[in-house]
Amino acid sequence: MITFKDTYDSRKREIEDFLGVIEFLEHKENDRKNGISKFFQFFYPPEGGIHLTYQALINILKSNVSLMIYNIIEYTVSNLIDSIYDEIRINHLSYVDVNESIRALWRKTILKSANDPNANFTTFLKKNEEIIASILNHNALDMYSRNTLPGGNLDGDSINQTFKLHGIRVKTSSPNYRPDILEGIKDNRNNLAHGSVSFVEAVREDSISDIKQNEAVVVAFLDELIATVSVYIEEQKYKVS
Repeated sequence: MITFKDTYDSRKREIEDFLGVIEFLEHKENDRKNGISKFFQFFYPPEGGIHLTYQALINILKSNVSLMIYNIIEYTVSNLIDSIYDEIRINHLSYVDVNESIRALWRKTILKSANDPNANFTTFLKKNEEIIASILNHNALDMYSRNTLPGGNLDGDSINQTFKLHGIRVKTSSPNYRPDILEGIKDNRNNLAHGSVSFVEAVREDSISDIKQNEAVVVAFLDELIATVSVYIEEQKYKVS
């Protein structure tokens, strides 16, 4: 968890620094002399400059911040889940040692390939035998977040459900749990990733202060999530009662 937290703090600083650059450019655009902004003087000197308007550049930067915020959400959630699985591996815990929530997730992970349209009854039988053998032999469970997380679709509801499936209660009553903000960030990420919107268009309606406020809420929510999972791990709640 220590390495994860160091990287998490570094990612937070990156976003904050990036937001600082955007605010700096906004200040330069509003700082005018004889109707000409400092931004214009900086980016469009007499000898030639970039071929972007102030608003287009700011919109592109805002879209990048939106992606950075989604990335820190995905990074945090996946690493918290893997921190739980690491504890299970380190302690060589088998099926009978973990709580019912972890057991159900493990079974689902093993049987996932049997749900493939090309799979047949023989595949299902083999996977079922794999589950039975692992339980009887007390094999340590080997789980990874990449097999249990809905990749590219992390919003308030999916995050809540993901941790609920591990027997962890997300503080949905917290003012920092904002499904509307989390869903908007997820949608922006998917739209940008699939190319359905341009970086200029994606968050053009959101002001810089809107994005900064959203970032603060998301980070506060992630901080709470880290604290909740840390207690879960410290109290070894992944184990059977």
